[in-house]
Amino acid sequence: MTADHHHAPSDEGAATRAVVVSAFVLGAAAAIEFAASASGRSAGVLADALHNAGDVLTTLVLLAAFAVARRPATRRFTSGFGRVEDVATLVIILIIVFTAAAAAFESLGRLLSSEGYSISRIGPSLLAAAIGVVANLGVSEYKIRVGRRIRSLALEADGIHSRLDALVSAGAFAGLGLAWMGIAIADPLTGLAITIAIVYILAGTVGRLVLRMMDAVDPDLIDQIASAARSVKGVLGVHDVRARWVGRELVAMMHIDCAPNASLIQAHDIAQAVQQEVELQVPAVHLDVHMDPGTGAH
Repeated sequence: MTADHHHAPSDEGAATRAVVVSAFVLGAAAAIEFAASASGRSAGVLADALHNAGDVLTTLVLLAAFAVARRPATRRFTSGFGRVEDVATLVIILIIVFTAAAAAFESLGRLLSSEGYSISRIGPSLLAAAIGVVANLGVSEYKIRVGRRIRSLALEADGIHSRLDALVSAGAFAGLGLAWMGIAIADPLTGLAITIAIVYILAGTVGRLVLRMMDAVDPDLIDQIASAARSVKGVLGVHDVRARWVGRELVAMMHIDCAPNASLIQAHDIAQAVQQEVELQVPAVHLDVHMDPGTGAH
């Protein structure tokens, strides 16, 4: 017996709009920063531009993954295409590695250059860095608000990521400010600091991906699922609860004990009630229920 949990079309539309708008805003900010870094030769602004451009590319990857994940199951992919989001995460990691390497290469080149650390046209570079801060803060608040409204943990987490990106942009602005005050070496050093920040964010993404590949699930979620099932009238016991993430969907299985003399119709009604209660308390869950005759002693 199974319970299907489908995201409402309005929720999917809101999530897609949030991602598209964020990509457009960050793309515009990256273009401005690229132009400013080309004219002003700021390593910090260039590093931030590469980071924001990388975020745009990762957004496009996510949109493609979301589209594939919505495809129905086939005879070859009998469990659907939800795992494509994990594949997309691998691609995103490669993009982040590339942007970090490019930022590090440019910053080290400026540090080792015989031409010194001079920056021309600091004013436009400062403005570009400030735009990076505002853009990241804006999309951050937008994605977090939409994510919480539609109960999308992935979108909310991406909004928090953008909030961290705003700090990276603020670092580029600070480096330019120090360069304007006469500490020119602060700009390439800021570029290296941004590279370190990118790698730090990458480490967290890699860690989460490894946990997903190992089918790790927060133990609290297992407790919530079991507790919701036990609260249903007619359930004598809950055991063998298992769950794993497939994309944004939590696939769970459990065994439920009911009265040994319960009819097939009664057992079915109990299973349906369990499915509804678990779905209500744990969003994005797909539940398989196996009914057992027993006393609840497990």
